[in-house]
Amino acid sequence: MEPALSSGGMQARVTMAELAKELGVAESTVSRALRGDPRISAATRGRVKEAAARLNYRPNAMVSALMSMRRHGGGGGEADTVALITDYPGVGGWRSKDVCRWEYDGICERADRLGYRVEEFALAEYGGGKRLEKALVTRGIRGVLLGFSRNHRTELDLDLNQFSVAGLSTYFHDMRVDRANFHGLYNVRLALKEMRLRGYARTGLVVPEFNNRISGYQWSGSALDWQRHRTHDEGCPPLILEEAGAEASFGRWFRAERPDALLVYKLNVRAWLARLGVRVPQDVALAHLYRTGTEMRETAGIDGNLHLVGAAAFDLVVEALQTHRTGLSEHPKEVLIKGLWREALATP
Repeated sequence: MEPALSSGGMQARVTMAELAKELGVAESTVSRALRGDPRISAATRGRVKEAAARLNYRPNAMVSALMSMRRHGGGGGEADTVALITDYPGVGGWRSKDVCRWEYDGICERADRLGYRVEEFALAEYGGGKRLEKALVTRGIRGVLLGFSRNHRTELDLDLNQFSVAGLSTYFHDMRVDRANFHGLYNVRLALKEMRLRGYARTGLVVPEFNNRISGYQWSGSALDWQRHRTHDEGCPPLILEEAGAEASFGRWFRAERPDALLVYKLNVRAWLARLGVRVPQDVALAHLYRTGTEMRETAGIDGNLHLVGAAAFDLVVEALQTHRTGLSEHPKEVLIKGLWREALATP
C-alpha cells in the first residue's frame, strides 16, 4: 500500500486499521506491538514499528488519552472487565452465527486495543437477572454490554443503575440504552441502487418477518420508500415472510410480481426457485443482505461492517464508564454503521 501524499507533498498519516491491513495482521496485534507487549514476538514488534515509521502512523489522540488515564488512574483488575450479557441457549450458542461472530470480533478487538477484556455472562447460567446482578457486583464489574439474544427477551430483570451500559444491535431492544447498530435503511437502499445500476429494474426484497421486526422495520420501510420513486413497471413490493408456509407464500408472490432480481436475507430462496423451475442467475439475479461466509463466495450483496458495529457498541460502554454514567438513558442515542456493497468473492 503506497501512502497518499497531501497537496503540499507531505506524507499523509495512516490509521491503525490501515497499518494493520498493510501488515496483514489484526489491529490488536499492531496495538500490542507498538506498546512493546511481550506477547508479540520481537520480530513482529520490529516489523510493526518499522512500518509505522515508514507509513507515518501516529496514535489517535483520543485513544492515547484514554489509555493514559487508565494506566495512571488505577482501577485495574475486574473494573477492567466488561460483561457481555447474552441470552442464547447455553454459553456460546450464538457462536454458530456468522453475523454474531463478526460483531464479537469487533467487540474484542476494540476492547483489547483499549486495554479491557470482555467476558460473556449468559443469563441461562444464572437463572435470571438477579443472580447475574449479584455476580457482577461481587466481581466489581461496572461495564455492561447487552449482546446476543435468541429467546425473544426484550427486557432484563436486572438493576442497571449501578452499571455503565450500552446495547449491541437490537438485542434486548426494549432496554433504553445507547446502542450501535447496522444502518438498515441505508443498506437496503444501497443494495437496491446497486442492482438498478446493473440493469435490474424489479428487485424484490425477501426477508423473514422476525428479522425485519428486529431491524425496527427499517428493511421493509426502505424497500417501500424505494418503490415509491419507481415507475409502475419497476414496482415490486417487498415480501416479508412468516415462518409458517414461507415457501408457498414466496411462490405465489414470485409468480404474481415477476421480479428480475431478489435481495434476500437468511432464506433458502435458491432452493425454492429451483423447485419453481427458475434458474439463478439466468432467469433471476440473487443478492444477499448481510451475507454469511458461504454466501459471500457465491453472491454479491451487503457487507454490513458488523465488526465495526461491535466496536462502536463497545465504545459506547467505555464512554459511559469514563463519564461515570450509569443505568438507563432518558434520551438514548443510536450509532448507525453504514454497510458496503461487495461483489461475490468467487468468479463463476
